[in-house]
Amino acid sequence: MSDVLLVMPPVSEAVQFPYLALPQLAAAWTAQGHRVRTLDLNLEYRARVLVRRHEPSAADDPPPGAALPSAGAIYRAVSERYRARHGVRLLETARDRSTGFAQEAAIQATVRYVTQQASQDGWIVDGPLLLSELDRYVEAGRESWSARWCADRIEELLSDDPPRMLAFSVPFFSQLVPVLTLCVLLRKRRPALRIALGGPTVQMWAAPLRRHVTASHAVDHWCLGHGEDFLTRVLGGGTRVPGTGGRGGTGEDTTGGGAQRERTGLADGFVLSEQPMPDFGPFDFSVYTNMAHQFPYRLTVGCYWGKCTFCSYGNRYRDARAFQQIDPEVAAGHLVALAGRLGMTDVAVTDENTGLRHLLRVTEAVRRRGAVLTFRVRARLERELADPAFCERLRAAGCVQVSTGFETAHQGILDSLHKGQDAAHAERAVLNLTRAGIVTNLSFMDGFEHDDALRGSRETVEVVRRHPADMGLDTMQLVVAEPGSYLWAGRRRQDDDYLVTNEGLAFAGGRVGGALLEHTATEEARQRLLRMTVEAVPDAERAARPDLPPRGQDRPAAVTAVTGPALRARPRFGVALDSVRTRWFLADVAWPRMAAVPVGVERVPGGGLTAEEPRARRWLAQMIDKRLLVPDPPETESA
Repeated sequence: MSDVLLVMPPVSEAVQFPYLALPQLAAAWTAQGHRVRTLDLNLEYRARVLVRRHEPSAADDPPPGAALPSAGAIYRAVSERYRARHGVRLLETARDRSTGFAQEAAIQATVRYVTQQASQDGWIVDGPLLLSELDRYVEAGRESWSARWCADRIEELLSDDPPRMLAFSVPFFSQLVPVLTLCVLLRKRRPALRIALGGPTVQMWAAPLRRHVTASHAVDHWCLGHGEDFLTRVLGGGTRVPGTGGRGGTGEDTTGGGAQRERTGLADGFVLSEQPMPDFGPFDFSVYTNMAHQFPYRLTVGCYWGKCTFCSYGNRYRDARAFQQIDPEVAAGHLVALAGRLGMTDVAVTDENTGLRHLLRVTEAVRRRGAVLTFRVRARLERELADPAFCERLRAAGCVQVSTGFETAHQGILDSLHKGQDAAHAERAVLNLTRAGIVTNLSFMDGFEHDDALRGSRETVEVVRRHPADMGLDTMQLVVAEPGSYLWAGRRRQDDDYLVTNEGLAFAGGRVGGALLEHTATEEARQRLLRMTVEAVPDAERAARPDLPPRGQDRPAAVTAVTGPALRARPRFGVALDSVRTRWFLADVAWPRMAAVPVGVERVPGGGLTAEEPRARRWLAQMIDKRLLVPDPPETESA
């Protein structure tokens, strides 16, 4: 009998990168003598969505005499048929790092299909909403395909080898409705099953969830601190392997039987340097869809700065005095061993904020062991980055990518957030990093409680426009107040007040929290960010988006040759050419766009299109320019 089945639930963007929670907890619990099984249900759900049977819709084959369906219905029908026919190909291409733009399109398409299915089944929340309204989502989604399939998959493993506990790791808010739905369903099927939740989102939301969401009563144990010692604390038993660490408590809150024992949360005796290296044995890295072949590792827990008022993670670790950096020699030993075992040399550092001087100490320890690794990190734009030589030193040490919060170019707003960042320095630091050969991925914000929010948006847009070749885009998001953040603590509102999402800006709604502004101002900020995704797009991002014209090209290129041999073209990968009733359409399943095929454009064997008369040729040329079609015979695509 296993001690625990540890599950990563849907719906999360972690299908694109190996998430560290399961490998790290599995290693720690196994070292303590527990028998651990893991299930990345998030990955399995994505694959199942892509290959599930096509459900016909009214738009597929309207009855004779019926009006042509709406454009939205036509797009959905054509897109769904493409998924049913090519889902396996999309999955394979999304994992194929040799295909360049085709992989980008496949990743985008799979994300859209998963989001669409989860939204259809009630697993994606719409804002604004009350936290207590999650019960409505759970109740409405219990009989959906998503809930039934995921519950049956877990039930299959529970029946095969019944564990003493079922545990879910929940890093993202988008997983809350799915995981609560699964807890309710599995509790009904197996009343004696012990269920535990942990992870960053649980640390943030456990208290208000238990106060306001009835579905949370299906959970027996809430892990409010580090999870490495949680299993031994709750279940007892286990035989600790000497030298594997694991001092102190668990930050556990046990609610079963009505008992509530609040512990110290993040200040729980956890020692980062004493933890075993993650166990990636059960995980297949080839199924992830990011562009780099990499493995995850953590160098710190918490944030050394911790003052940004919107950052629940940093604020909670700062208040608990729980920030830690791993001993460089311990990290180097783990990294070199993992690189050799996995056959990978690229490391995705999972920290929310890696100190760059600490990174250098780790890389130097790695080099002393004769290994050469590359690192991708999340970090602040530290003052040392004003020195081009420091940036060059980082690149020489193996740092190839830095993701960072640029937020805004307005100094007054940065100061109001306690960001501790100088706007002019941030711009200079990004340029220095880029010119040293380090890719930068920046996040931008709007929705500030500040009189100059509109001016700040304009200044930020101008920074991007000044340096399109030197900047990369990570996210654009509204500022929200999450539990545990200084913004949340400063609100004069109940914790079941209306929450807002980052709908339209991030996967599955992104960060969710209390609104800082009234509804109209919040939506105005959202619209400013949406305009930025079109008006202020760095070159690296623009090259991967066929829905945007190349920089400096405001309209499709003019077609000068409208005579001569017939023009031929075929749909680009990820674009469907399909019919609804008697009309033919092009539908981009990755970046939702559609065009009706006009009279004079003919289909040819093999799925291509051809045209002879000038107007039809001009339309074909425009579709090539918009990258819905590619020339046939194919020419090299610009992206």
